[in-house]
Amino acid sequence: MRRTMIIALAVLAAALLICTASMLFLNGTVDEAERLDSLAVLAANGGRSDRAAELMVQLAEFWRQRAPVMEMLASHDALHEVDSAIAEAQICLECRDHDDFLRTMSVVTAALQHIRDEEAVSWSNLY
Repeated sequence: MRRTMIIALAVLAAALLICTASMLFLNGTVDEAERLDSLAVLAANGGRSDRAAELMVQLAEFWRQRAPVMEMLASHDALHEVDSAIAEAQICLECRDHDDFLRTMSVVTAALQHIRDEEAVSWSNLY
């Protein structure tokens, strides 16, 4: 009986550790993507298109690096939405279309927030 209790507690501890690490990774990824997103928008609004383009490249590379692990933690469709919106925003920036760039970046921000909300540890996400 005692050995069964120890095994059950060890499995519970391992599951909690994995869930916590997953949550921290997901939140860290979304936080960094949102930071780069905001900096790119601020640079574009400040008339520094070159700096905004650099930040968009950093954001795209960061998102691609994190994609393999994020595929295990979040919906493929939500991740694809962020990826395609980043690519579209880069195109808008290259074409010097400021309004479409801002619109597309708002899609990126909303998609990142959606990922955070859908994967958050909450009572509503338990069922």
